[in-house]
Amino acid sequence: MVIGNIERLSDATKLSAHVTRILGQNPGLMTLQGTNSYLLQPPSNPHAPLILIDTSSPHTANQYVDLLLVHLHHLGLESGTRETHFESNVAKASLSNLPEDQVDQVKASLVAERAENGRADELMLVEYGPGSKWTATYHVTANGSTNSSERKLPNIEHIILTHRHLDHVGALPTLLRALKSHGCPPPKLWKFPSPDEAELCASERDRPTSDAEIWQSLPAGTYQSFSPLQPFHPIIPGLMISIIDPVYRHLLKHDKDGKPKWNEVPEIARVSVRCLRTPGHTQDSVSLVMLEGEKGVFTGDTVLGQGTTTFLDLASYMTSLRTLLALKPNVLYPAHGPHIPNAKESRAHLEEYITHRQIREDQIVNILQKLSARTTSDGNPNNLTSILIDLKRAIHAQAEADNAAKAPLMVDRRKAIPMPDFEDEKASLERAEKEGTRPQAAVPMSVLCRLLYKSEDERLIFAASKSVGAHLVKLEKEDKARRGRARWADLAGKEVGELVEVETWEYVGPPEQAEAEAKETKEKKD
Repeated sequence: MVIGNIERLSDATKLSAHVTRILGQNPGLMTLQGTNSYLLQPPSNPHAPLILIDTSSPHTANQYVDLLLVHLHHLGLESGTRETHFESNVAKASLSNLPEDQVDQVKASLVAERAENGRADELMLVEYGPGSKWTATYHVTANGSTNSSERKLPNIEHIILTHRHLDHVGALPTLLRALKSHGCPPPKLWKFPSPDEAELCASERDRPTSDAEIWQSLPAGTYQSFSPLQPFHPIIPGLMISIIDPVYRHLLKHDKDGKPKWNEVPEIARVSVRCLRTPGHTQDSVSLVMLEGEKGVFTGDTVLGQGTTTFLDLASYMTSLRTLLALKPNVLYPAHGPHIPNAKESRAHLEEYITHRQIREDQIVNILQKLSARTTSDGNPNNLTSILIDLKRAIHAQAEADNAAKAPLMVDRRKAIPMPDFEDEKASLERAEKEGTRPQAAVPMSVLCRLLYKSEDERLIFAASKSVGAHLVKLEKEDKARRGRARWADLAGKEVGELVEVETWEYVGPPEQAEAEAKETKEKKD
């Protein structure tokens, strides 16, 4: 099913023998259906340890953790490691067939047998299925510590963070507290250290996603720290993070240098990922290559399942895309959107990402070139005010067309709104052109993003400005664009505000073209 053009995803979906997707419960414009959190587990045993990749946002942490714990409970029920009790209808019916004087003896015998071997006689009087009850075996001591003689949930041994953004790390504190309260041993936390940590800490906007701020949010005693001063275990490119079903641990042998021979353990009893650095979206972004099963690649936000992503460094991002393409992945597991299920579609998806970036750069250059000209293609004077008013009319017309296409009883259908005259906006833009300091060939960043995305949605424009800015920086390094500052109208959503200082960009073309234009200008002056 789709909502608009967004495919609806289930809250928890088993995508392969080793991989289960848990949806982050944080849908939105930038997160699509929500953050995809992945559980990796050897298929040999539902109670085998797990690897968790990413979490969810702070504001949806409770919903996400509840969903994750429900799934862990289901795994525990499948594994048969739970309390023996006699309250189900099947158990009561079975016990009713026994003489009354033997009931207590049979119960005690089953409890003793269950205590010795938690998976013995799974089909006897032990309650299974969706209606089964869960009995906690943990308790909190006087000093606040949690003890558990018998744990019901499978271990999450490793939590891997693909990058620093809050929709991936924000639910981590809540999750760690919940795991501790359920008697689970503390997991190891893995993350690539942010190369731009100093800049993040100095930025008021980005400081909450710095490593230091994430560390401070972690509850003490809920994770295995790398060192007293370093909670995260640092990800090193090429590092392999692995788990093995304890039942099969005896099959793991080591060579003379002490290195484990993972390939000698059946794939059904193990799961491991190889860490690969893929910067661009952020400087600390990593991807994870699974070494078992379908050998899929977990791309984080470097590649999404639907739409495109934002990035900070275009050159690094393009290198990361080509690196992922060179891996020839059989499956792509993105952090947002549906997974890409086969090698052919994965290759096409990555090639489309690479091609899209060049198309976007061509669009940026085309807009800058058109607005730097003194006249339009039909000979009329180039007027930025008229261009923006025409854009407002087109956006309004499209919104009305979308509204008219909705069924009469849809809750978000509204009454039609006549086309406004936009006279106030036009007057404000004309005043900005008259009183501002914008050079005729310079285009404000806010205008460029609106023309590119045909939108005035402030959240979209803010996010788009990052990737558009990265393209412009690349063009600036190639001497094809020039950055500037000017006083011009403050565009906020649909509103045209007062004069403020804004960033502008001007197309100057290749060096030889710029030299020719400078020579032509000089000749005209002479």
